Amino acid sequence: MKKQKFIGIAAALILVSYVGISVASEAGNPRKGRFLFRQNCRPCHMENATGAKPAHYLGPDAKTQAEWKAVFDNHASLPCKDEWAKVSEKDLQDIFSYMHGGAKDSPTPVKCGG
Repeated sequence: MKKQKFIGIAAALILVSYVGISVASEAGNPRKGRFLFRQNCRPCHMENATGAKPAHYLGPDAKTQAEWKAVFDNHASLPCKDEWAKVSEKDLQDIFSYMHGGAKDSPTPVKCGG
């Protein structure tokens, strides 16, 4: 009886761990997103940008979480949509996680473009 109870508890813990890992992977990796943002977006979206079409400063704290969700939901209509097309869906999810988590209305806003 004790062995069955132990196996049941162990199985439940494994299941909870698996679900937690799955949810975390769907949510994106903000640390990787920070790296990807710096690599892919920051060259044009920073003060004194030097890209082909310099844009305005754009860091995580430039928008609210709802505004970041709208940007990522409608990225096909952005001026830099061709650049977005070069980034994988997984990488976009990581960048979103970083931008959304560091938004100006988040518990931990990221200042100065990360």
